Amino acid sequence: MLAQTLLKQDCAVTALAINTKGSVLYSGSSDGVVNFWEVEKQLAHGGVLNGHKQAILCLAATEYLVFSGSADKTICAWRKDGNIHTSLCVLTGHMGPVKCLAVEKDHESRSEQRWIVYSGSLDNSVKVWSVAEYAQVTTGHQNQQQANFDFATDYNSCESEERPLFQPA
Repeated sequence: MLAQTLLKQDCAVTALAINTKGSVLYSGSSDGVVNFWEVEKQLAHGGVLNGHKQAILCLAATEYLVFSGSADKTICAWRKDGNIHTSLCVLTGHMGPVKCLAVEKDHESRSEQRWIVYSGSLDNSVKVWSVAEYAQVTTGHQNQQQANFDFATDYNSCESEERPLFQPA
């Protein structure tokens, strides 16, 4: 039995993720937009995150971070603070569309909250990234909006690094 329809739009829904706390549902679309809903507010629409020039192909989320992979070969990252999503960074390095993402806490990082992001691409590679949850934004200003954020006009960089893949023993 269908309980509710959250979104009816012209573009295909291409990815879904729920954060680890179970409080936010994210939806990626073929137009490069990420919509989100607040589960604790009876699935009220929280807004959109605009950051990609092409289709969203995958999403991954922690309690406070969301990552989107796209046909534009990039990974966008946002941090959720209350009702506001703040841009963290755009991860670049893939030569093909980013098709899959996974994220886990970096247990080796003792001084700050860091996350390991794994990305798979149609360029036949798997990349491993380390992203700080509270990275310093390096542009002159920090964009925060409750409903809309446009990465296309403000590419923020964050403290992240591509990590080498682990070598078998």
